[in-house]
Amino acid sequence: MRFDLIQDLSGDMALLALAAYLIGRSGLIAKCVNQPLNLRNWFILTGIFSALSMFGTYNGIPIEGALANTRLIGTLMSGILGGPLVGFSVGAVSGVHRYLIGGFTAEACGIASALGGLLAGVVRDRVGLANMTWKTAGAIAIMAELVQKGMVLIFSKPFDAAWALEGVIAVPTTMVSVLGTVVFMFILKDIQVQQEVHGAKAADLALAIASRTLPYLRHGLSLKSAEETANIIFQLTKVDAVSLSDKEQVLAFVGIGADHHKAGEPIVTQSTKRTIANASLSIIRTPEDRGCPNPDCPLRSGVVAPLIAHGLVVGTIKLSRSKEAGVGEMDVQLVRGIAQLLSVQIELAEIDEQRKMRERAELKALSAQINPHFLFNTLNIIMSFCRTNPELARELLGHLGTTLKYSFARHGDFVTVAEEMEEIKAYLEIVKSRFGSRLTIAIDIAEDVLPTAIPVLAIQPLVENAVQHGLFPKLSECHLTITALKEDDTVCISVFDNGMGIEQEKLQQLFSESADGIGVQNVHKRLKAIYGRDYGLQLDSRPGCGTWATIRIPYSREAAAYEN
Repeated sequence: MRFDLIQDLSGDMALLALAAYLIGRSGLIAKCVNQPLNLRNWFILTGIFSALSMFGTYNGIPIEGALANTRLIGTLMSGILGGPLVGFSVGAVSGVHRYLIGGFTAEACGIASALGGLLAGVVRDRVGLANMTWKTAGAIAIMAELVQKGMVLIFSKPFDAAWALEGVIAVPTTMVSVLGTVVFMFILKDIQVQQEVHGAKAADLALAIASRTLPYLRHGLSLKSAEETANIIFQLTKVDAVSLSDKEQVLAFVGIGADHHKAGEPIVTQSTKRTIANASLSIIRTPEDRGCPNPDCPLRSGVVAPLIAHGLVVGTIKLSRSKEAGVGEMDVQLVRGIAQLLSVQIELAEIDEQRKMRERAELKALSAQINPHFLFNTLNIIMSFCRTNPELARELLGHLGTTLKYSFARHGDFVTVAEEMEEIKAYLEIVKSRFGSRLTIAIDIAEDVLPTAIPVLAIQPLVENAVQHGLFPKLSECHLTITALKEDDTVCISVFDNGMGIEQEKLQQLFSESADGIGVQNVHKRLKAIYGRDYGLQLDSRPGCGTWATIRIPYSREAAAYEN
């Protein structure tokens, strides 16, 4: 066995191993490997690995009219990484190159190269790149070498020369091919493990950042929330500078360079502008990549990623360093993770704000919803009493004023039970003047419940529904009962009327999204949103018997928890 041949071929293998390391570290190659059938990706992979295979041929060692070389290692690497199409393409290119060099084994070796690349690609597709091991890679190399040597012995003439050649190079070339392919797989797997470790560390740090920034970003991306967020990221990442921007201006900048990158000023760096325009992460390796117009800017490298909400770029996050090419894989993974988590927080904040705006709009509509018939009838009643019972007329005017004042007043999100009951009592005094003696009202509110904070207009719509839809159509005696009491840590407020009742089918429709009106549904949705699904509004009704409407809320709930 020619040990000198093994030594010479091992030098070529070492160069290929170095190439494997650089290829494994390349983000471009990683993208191509994920989609090898894409025309651009196929072209890149075919070009790079064809060059490696032809390098192996050029550095081959002439032996008895043939070449002992490491061409097959590059071809097998291409099939393992790129699949059958890339492997066959590289094998065909390197095979044609080997054929053009000449020699009595040129034709057989050229065809064997294409078959070797195809074989590696087929195994890669069957096993899966993630499941490829050094043993699998070694087995592929042995099979490819056997195919090549078999073709040389079968097709190369004269046979005696082919036999003599393989007797010299068979073992050395097979050993080097197997070892080179196995080393390549070890390098590739080691890089994948390192990237996974970096990714895990970056993910942990990104989650820690997201957890600490959530209280600030829950109200959206603004100068104030961006400043707090940037400070947290700067403290946790230990980079030289952190900046946040929207699409037009810098929202926050922390670290070196803050003297000329100031919050509230327009974006000036070209790297940030490119990221916004392209909606993709950018790696800054030099001051030219950064594109800062200030020649004295101390920042040289960094990573900038877009913040995306509802599919649109709303801003950027940038981590910067003072050294050129100072960005590592950890920085890239970290910025990508932070950008994704911050984007989710911003999007959720926008959704939450839209929900609150919608609820406020519904609440304002509910607050301003004065039944014109009720107002017209009340005024007519007051007018009729002006001569016959002026004192009652004055009392009804006072009650109407209280009702209108409560409807038009600018409440916060919460009032006390006592405040809402004041308006309800005024409303019911007016209602009694319309019903006369056939309406009896009973109100029993426990003293310890009166100061409890409840969502504004939580009880009033239930009382109005009971009067308008339950009692008013009834011709016989009408009873309305309002009770409120504390049960352990829960406040229960009930409105009962002995009116017409509600059919079960219609009762279910009252809580559907398509329900007409906003009274009952608005109360139910707000209570659920504020206190959770264990609380809310419950309706129980039987036609001809009446309706029970019950609100359950936690007694210790603070109004401030829902207010902005």
